[in-house]
Amino acid sequence: MKVTVRDLEVFKSLDVNVIIAYLQKNGWHEHSRIYDNKGAIWVKKNDAGDVFDIGLPLTREFADYPARMGDAIKTLEVSENSSQLEILSDLITSLDNTEIQGFVVKVDREEGEKFGKVAMMGFVVGKLQKIYLELKENDFNLAREAYQERIPVTCGGDFVKEGGYFAVKNLREFALMVEEAKGDEIASAVI
Repeated sequence: MKVTVRDLEVFKSLDVNVIIAYLQKNGWHEHSRIYDNKGAIWVKKNDAGDVFDIGLPLTREFADYPARMGDAIKTLEVSENSSQLEILSDLITSLDNTEIQGFVVKVDREEGEKFGKVAMMGFVVGKLQKIYLELKENDFNLAREAYQERIPVTCGGDFVKEGGYFAVKNLREFALMVEEAKGDEIASAVI
């Protein structure tokens, strides 16, 4: 099953320099510049001899920047025989105001520290990723409980890629998902 991504906010968040690096790494070549060097045409010929091209805006000033990025992802999907989610997981470097579900895999807090460091695994744009965050005492205690009891958690904030993992900035929510499950059990018992 192929998933088509239609969320313009996702495409709006893509950094053109990350896309250019991705294209270069995967055998694409810049063919020409357009719109007074504010855009570029990238081309690639596959093993079957088919030629693909991508019109890539080099600046976010175009009103249709997200739509053009969406077109680029569609072309990459066809030319590389990869899903859009696989491609986007390599290209996304930040997600603002996002909520991710996952499992805590590590908790660490130095004696006397007000913040604890937590690692969790969660799906970011369809790909399992390691996520690091710092939590205040109450949330850290929830994270420790989640780790010990293997309870899924939900985490909301801004996710920024740092190397091979995501870090949570501007944490807005950290919660155990057990509360929702308990609520569903109570609701089904009442019915």
